[in-house]
Amino acid sequence: MSKAIEVSGLTDEERTTAIGLARYGYEYIEAARLVAGDYADSHPGSQISPIPAYFLAHHGIELTLKSYLRHQGLTVREIAGRKYGHDLHACYRKAKELGLLEVFNQHPNDVDAMWMLVKLNHQHGLRYIKTGIKQFPLWSLVDPLAVRLHQAVAPVVGYKTFTISFGGYQ
Repeated sequence: MSKAIEVSGLTDEERTTAIGLARYGYEYIEAARLVAGDYADSHPGSQISPIPAYFLAHHGIELTLKSYLRHQGLTVREIAGRKYGHDLHACYRKAKELGLLEVFNQHPNDVDAMWMLVKLNHQHGLRYIKTGIKQFPLWSLVDPLAVRLHQAVAPVVGYKTFTISFGGYQ
């Protein structure tokens, strides 16, 4: 049986807070937006962003969901374990069970973007090359999902968030 790693006298349970996860989620989403924005500036008319932007957004969404789950009382062991791990779908499903949709106004585009990201990252497909045909969601679907989800979760857990809005979303 493994013991919790102690750093500076704190266990993983003490160190891994909902606020800390929200901070990391914010920074990954912010980085994704920077990568996508830089690419868009140098590739006018492109609706697909580079793979690192999707990876960063995916991870930012994952951390945002884990922030919510941690705030709702799940342990570090639970959110890092096999059941949730890097499974965006499992994290999202559990967050919805715990009331996420009371603070997050899910749009049909969010569901589409989430499923495409889940499929793209199957077997770490956003991190490591996997040959074959892939369907990338339009960045114009992923960006609002990531930002709006963070905007919904961050105030709940007590962290800052983005101050932008997207037309067509409530």
